[in-house]
Amino acid sequence: MTRAVAEPDPGRIVEGAEPRGDPLGWFLVLYFLLNFGQGVFPPVLPQVMDSLGLSFSSAGLLGMAFGLARFVVDLPAGILIERLGVVKVLHAAVGFLLLGTALSAWAASLPAMLLARGLVGIGSGMSIVVSILYLMRRGSPGQRSRRGNIYEIAVIGGTAASAALGGAIAARLGWRWSFAMAGLVITLGWLIVTIRVLPGVREALQPEGSLAPPHPQRRPLTSWEMILPVYLATFSLAVGWAGGISTFLPLYGGRGLGLTPEILGRTMAIAYGIEVCLLVPIGWLSDVLGRVRVMVPGLLVMLAGMLVVPNTQNVPTYTLACSLVVTGMTVWMNPPALLAERLPNGFRGKAAGLYRFVADLGYILSPLAIGWSIEFGGFRSTALWLAGITLAAVLSNCWWPSHGPMASGTSQCRQ
Repeated sequence: MTRAVAEPDPGRIVEGAEPRGDPLGWFLVLYFLLNFGQGVFPPVLPQVMDSLGLSFSSAGLLGMAFGLARFVVDLPAGILIERLGVVKVLHAAVGFLLLGTALSAWAASLPAMLLARGLVGIGSGMSIVVSILYLMRRGSPGQRSRRGNIYEIAVIGGTAASAALGGAIAARLGWRWSFAMAGLVITLGWLIVTIRVLPGVREALQPEGSLAPPHPQRRPLTSWEMILPVYLATFSLAVGWAGGISTFLPLYGGRGLGLTPEILGRTMAIAYGIEVCLLVPIGWLSDVLGRVRVMVPGLLVMLAGMLVVPNTQNVPTYTLACSLVVTGMTVWMNPPALLAERLPNGFRGKAAGLYRFVADLGYILSPLAIGWSIEFGGFRSTALWLAGITLAAVLSNCWWPSHGPMASGTSQCRQ
């Protein structure tokens, strides 16, 4: 398969080039630690509610503060990376994460906790834009899903370990100590950023020219009918994560079933462990069979889990339902990989920022909407509209357009 060489573009890099001193291993360690630092929040949420006297709606506000901060920073982060470079942006990201986590440990009121979640959201948004750019622009375009899912193993592994350890610490010492532990881990991540990660990442994101897409396309990629379904899937997965996993699941487990933070953390750790085991096979299947063809079943698994959750009555069935929802997240990296292939101008800083902008729109809207929905309509009605959003993403990627990736024997996603 030959590649058509395009004129050098100062805003892009050579696809498939491996930077000297490539820091992928340390990069994965860094994001394991950063997500370990952020993963304490879901299992301690019911305890935070009790300590600060929060309602379901107020708990939803905490999720909204996190999502709103990421939403606001997404596009500026992409622009700042192009103008200031990755070094300053990544340092700022870790600094915001550490500051927000430290404030979380000391927060004595809803406003203080809202500010803390906002600071964590800013740091999270900036760090994710850096990671998406790095993963989509290094190595072979034909292995984007596998590369992204290896990254997800680090992310989910950190989150799972944090959920288990953070829940156990909260059960014995209180939720504030869970955030203190998270702060120490983020500090370790900052040291790794400075010593091991930044030199190689900076080189990987240097503009060095461009190559055209490695495979001939069946149709122009400028049409929104090729892009909009990907954004709908992005939004649905974001709602599933921020609304489902981080809000709906712990609220039902803590309030509906009366589970302790330790049990909630252990349950989420099991679910994340299953996801980690599936990430590499799912990434390989996505690269080989087509990213849309694999993404749609993943969304359907998440949909089924959402519907099952409010009908569970004990820990084993609740764990099974949580595992279904979390397993759906194995296709999380398929939308950015599809955008990297379909966007006519390539996946640069602004494109990465827009992708995160859509994702964080789901992060903003879903936690608050879920808090209100549970408070006024109950858990079952909430599960129904969550499933409806996922179903819309499934249908759009299956049948719109009817002559798109799902319709052809050789998918445009096989790159």
